[in-house]
This record gives sequence, C-alpha cells and structure tokens, in this order.
Amino acid sequence: MKTFRFAKYIVLTSALGLLGSCDSFLDVNDNPNAVVSAPASNALVASQTALGFLSGSDLHRYSSIIVQQFSGQGGSANQVVQYDRGVITGTDVNNVFRTTIYAAALADMQQLINVNQASSPVYAGIAKIMQGYLYGITVDCFGDIPYTEALKFAANGSPKYDKSEDVYKSLIVLIDAGIDDLKKPSALVPGADDLIYGGNLARWEQFANTLKMRLYVHYYPKFPQEATKGIGDLLTAKAPVMTSIADNFQLRFETVVGKTNPIDQFERSRPNQIFPSATLVSIMNTKVDPRRPSYFTEFGGAGQYTGAASGTGGTGAPSTSFSRMNTYIRGARTGTGLQDYDGSAPIRMVTYAEYQFILAEYYGRTGNLASAKTAFEAGITASMDMAGVAAAARTAYIAARPALTASNYLQQIIEEKYVASLGVVAEPWTDYRRTGFPQLPLPSTSQVSAILRILPYSDADRAANPANTPLRADLTVPSVFWDPGK
Repeated sequence: MKTFRFAKYIVLTSALGLLGSCDSFLDVNDNPNAVVSAPASNALVASQTALGFLSGSDLHRYSSIIVQQFSGQGGSANQVVQYDRGVITGTDVNNVFRTTIYAAALADMQQLINVNQASSPVYAGIAKIMQGYLYGITVDCFGDIPYTEALKFAANGSPKYDKSEDVYKSLIVLIDAGIDDLKKPSALVPGADDLIYGGNLARWEQFANTLKMRLYVHYYPKFPQEATKGIGDLLTAKAPVMTSIADNFQLRFETVVGKTNPIDQFERSRPNQIFPSATLVSIMNTKVDPRRPSYFTEFGGAGQYTGAASGTGGTGAPSTSFSRMNTYIRGARTGTGLQDYDGSAPIRMVTYAEYQFILAEYYGRTGNLASAKTAFEAGITASMDMAGVAAAARTAYIAARPALTASNYLQQIIEEKYVASLGVVAEPWTDYRRTGFPQLPLPSTSQVSAILRILPYSDADRAANPANTPLRADLTVPSVFWDPGK
C-alpha cells in the first residue's frame, strides 16, 4: 500500500552481499568492508522490494503466459513467444530460482529473522509470513524445492530438495510462528519502512490467515478432507482475515522512469512482445465484462477488445493488431501514447477478491451453495472495485451471472477468479492445474503435447548441486503434490 524508495534497497543489497555465486547454493564471498547485519528497517525494505519485483517479473511472465492471460508476440526470437509454445528451459529460470528467489528475497527475509528474532520479534514475524508466501509460490511453480536445508548460507551450500507436500505442511507452522511473533514485545516495530502495510500488525495477521486459506484451498480436489478441515477450522475460530481491498497484499511502485512496477518496466523495455491473450479477452467479451476498459486498451473500434491467440507470435509477420494492457496493470494514463502510463499500479500478490473466491469454492465443495453465492458475488465486487467499475455496471454484471448449481459452481467461480487475478503471479496457473478451469486450448504451434504443469529446475543449480537437484525432462507431467494428475 506504500510507495518504496529504491535507494534503500540498492544500499542494502550491496551491504548484505546475498547474491549467489556459480559455485554453491547461496555461497557468498567474505567482504571485510561489508555491513555484517543491516538495520531491521533496511532489511525489511529490501525483502519487500525483492518480493514485489519477483512477483511481477519472470515468474509472472511464465505463469501468466502458460495460463493464457497473456500471449507472446513479435517473432520466434522472442523468449516470450517460446514460453507461449511451451518451451521454458533450465537456463531461462537460472536467475529467478537461484538468485531472485533464494539468494535475494528469501535470504533477505532469513537475515531479518536471524538478526531480530530475540530483540525485535515483530520484524521476524513479518519475515516468516512473507517467507510463507514466497515458499508457497515456489512450490506451486517448481514442485519439490530446498527448504529444511536452505538458507543456511555457508553452513550448507548443497541443500536437499524437500517434497512439495512436506514443504506445504511446514509453511502452515511457519506462518503460525510469524503470527505469534507479531504479538510479542518488540524493541523495534515497523512503520514507514513496512512498504506493504505501513506497520499495521493487524493487517499482517489478517494476511497471514488469508494466506493459510490459499494454501489449504490448493488441497482441493485431491485432498478434500485436508482442505475442508483447514479452511473450516479458520472459519470456526474466527481467525482475523482480509476484510476489504484495503487489506490486499500488494506493493506499489514509484512513477519515476526505471522505478515503475516490473510489468510496466518490461513493456517499456521490450514493447510489442506481450499482449492480452485471446483466451482471457474472449471470456470477458462474452460476458461484456465492465473491467475491460481498465484491463485493456481498445482495438478494432470503440468498445472493442482483441486478444492475441496463444502460440501465434512466431508465425507470419510480427503483428501488433491487438489490445494492450491498460491502467489496471500499468498505472494512470499520462498521455495518449503506447507508453504513456505512470507505472504506479501495484503488484498484487494476494487480494481480498481472491479470499472471497476461496470461500466461494470452499462453500461450493461443502454443499452450501447459498454461502458460495454470497462469497462469489463479494469476490466479483472486490475485483470490480479494484478496477474502478461503476456501481451500476457492477450490479448489472453480477445480476447477469447464472445461478450457481452443483454442476456449474466450480467453473463459474474459477473463471471469475481467473479474471480477477490478472497480474497475480502463479495463482491462476495453480487453479487451472487443480481444477481444469478455465478450459485452455493448446496453442497451435505448441512444442509440447499439453499445457505445462511445472517449471524446469535451474541449470545453474544442477551444475552447482548435482547430487540433490532432481531431473525434470517433461514439463507437462504433474509434479506438485496437490496436482490431481500426479
């Protein structure tokens, strides 16, 4: 909810020296001039900045293209076009897996825990909750990952890979430990240095419980008892959860060139490569969705929106004859040109709309269609509010939705969640893999036989940690424990 200052992040990253080398997992060289432990406020800024960038950069591009919210265009030489064809390699993920996830974001959070656990546990608690979010995303994208032996720094440069199900179970414990830390006496407490919630610890607790619900809903449909019990227990205990879009777990960015949100930065640096997918645009066109003007620019005439068909970016002459991402993703308009946006749109990671759709799915799966309807409509309302839709248009859209029935509720809920989650890393892809919705066509030029269900492991980690890094030859094979095809 806050605007961050990049200078703090740059200084802290240099001070901590947490970038991984090619020699071992999280290996760092000793620097006698380096700051041994950064102040809690700086470490918090660094970890949240890294998290926000991560959630809007490589992982977002992979997952949003795979699940056809976006489509890669501009010729086969463009990486995003290859992603659209199901071609993502271990080299592609080297930076995001080894450096961005582990050696930057998670390592910053771990240092925040290590240094502040005894004297300022509130900072440690926030770090644990953020780790719960990031580890969850990492499991959802990669399956088995380093966890119990990760983040040991020099103590273990070759961590084992833990089973995805074991990591998930550990994350619930980690998040609960973070909630407990929020309530302990603390010498230091965050304020403006908390770029997400401004030091509002009640909102951190609400987010933590909402995050647990996200993890639990992933157990559907393969492990329904675990999902129902986990979410049901939180509801029975009346655990604090998100109550409005003001509670969104998101990070805002500056309007200065080079300091805008990472989706906007990619669009500026590599124009004409990513466009809204025909799959998403068609779903919204069919329903005459009033979010379209904030999601997309018009193309084809007034009130017309055109998506790029997945898999077409490497065939024929490069085309730009499509709608483009608009203010919801890029921020306020500053002119009429293709790049005339201020770039301040937040990177949304977990939203109040998502929370309501989680409830809707839970109630639908447990046979309470009346409560499912209430939550379903609340999720649409929250999404419309984030997109700036007028109340009358929102009401009309909700009224036009078919009644939820035992045979259609899941598709309706997940398709609305898919639309509402534009810009959210990984979650729409996770929902597709576990529910089959929305129904995605295999791109016409796909180099694989099915929609991807997992990302490859890093080639760099395979070279540095060969004894532990698993082999992964087929990205269409279900590889996360909750995937019903596994």
